Amino acid sequence: MSNEQEEAGRRSGCPPHEFGNALAWRWSREMPTILKQGFLTTLYAMRAMASASGQLRFSGDGKPIRIQDIAKAAGCREKDVRRFLDAAILAGVVATVGERRRGKSTLYMLLLSPWPDWQAAAEHVKATARPRKAEGERSGHCGPNSDEASSGHGGPNSEDEVRATVARTEDDTVRATAARMGSGHSGPNGSGHSGPNNPGSTQELHQDQVGFISQPQKRAPRRDDGNPSRQQEMTPTEAASSEDTARRCRCGTVLVRAHRDRCVACLRDDEAKAAQNAQKPVQGTFLLPLAGGGQNIPGSRRERVQWPAEDPTAPERLCGCGRGHRLSDSDRCPGCVVAAEEYRLSREAVSNA
Repeated sequence: MSNEQEEAGRRSGCPPHEFGNALAWRWSREMPTILKQGFLTTLYAMRAMASASGQLRFSGDGKPIRIQDIAKAAGCREKDVRRFLDAAILAGVVATVGERRRGKSTLYMLLLSPWPDWQAAAEHVKATARPRKAEGERSGHCGPNSDEASSGHGGPNSEDEVRATVARTEDDTVRATAARMGSGHSGPNGSGHSGPNNPGSTQELHQDQVGFISQPQKRAPRRDDGNPSRQQEMTPTEAASSEDTARRCRCGTVLVRAHRDRCVACLRDDEAKAAQNAQKPVQGTFLLPLAGGGQNIPGSRRERVQWPAEDPTAPERLCGCGRGHRLSDSDRCPGCVVAAEEYRLSREAVSNA
C-alpha cells in the first residue's frame, strides 16, 4: 500500500482520525494529571503508527508493531510502555487482537470509547510506578538536617550552620578517630587528598564529627619458659647469651625441641646410613676370604629365551590358552613356549644354587 492510499484511507471517519480528535479535544482534558505525561505521549504515538483499520500493524507484511518501536516513538522505556498499554486497556481505549503470548508480538487496536475509565488507568499507573526516593534522601550532598535541597556539599549542620563555634580551651580534649595508614589519594610529596595520618594532610576534623573509638589493647610479650613471671622483652645482650647457651646439633643447627639431640637433616642422614648398612651382607667370624679372590667373581648370567619364529605357510593352530599360532613343531603358542622355557631355567638356577 502506498502513502497516498494510506492517507486516503485515514480521512475523516477512520478510527485513527477519530481517535486522534477525541484524544486531543476531549480525553486530554478529562485525564488526571498523572496520565498527562508518558501515558498521553504513548497514546499519541500509537495513533500516529496505527493503520487505517485502527490496528498497530505494518501495511506491507501485516506484522504487529513491536513494543520496542512504540517505546522509541513515545520516548519512554519499554517497561513504562507496557504499564501504559495495560492502563489504556483498563480505560477502554486500547484492546488486544487475539491472545497475548510470551515471546510473541501482541497486536493492539485503538478503540473509540464513549466513556473511558481514566480513574482505573490512573490507579494502575500509580500502583506500578517506580518507587521514588524518600523525602530525606536528595541528590545533593547535604546532611539529614537540611530542609531545602541544595546542590552544594553541605555538612550535617547545613540547616543552621554554626558560624561561631566555642573556643577551644586547653582543658578540652579532642579524641580523633584512628585512620588507617596510607588511606586516601596521596601524592609522592604529600600533596592531594591524603588521609589524616599521611604527611602533607591539611584536613581538620570538626569537633562534632570526632568519634570515640576504643584504642586497641597492647598485647603482652611472650613469656619465657624458664621464668613464667617474666613479662618484659629480652635485651640484645640477653638474646646473644641465650643463643650461646642453646643446645646445638653436630652440624651447628640450634635445637628447638628439648627431647631431641639431632636436627631433622642429621636424623634423616643417620636413618639412610642405617638402612644401607642393614642391606650389606654380614660375614661370619670364622669365614675367611678365598686366596684366589673368588668373592669378586660375578655369577653366571642368565640367558634370555628367544621368541620362536612362526611359519607363515603352516596352518593356524589353537593353543590351550585360546590364542592362535603358526608353529609347526609345537602345539603351544609362542607366548606359552617362552613362559615354559623361562620357568625351566629358573628352576635349574635354584637347584644349582
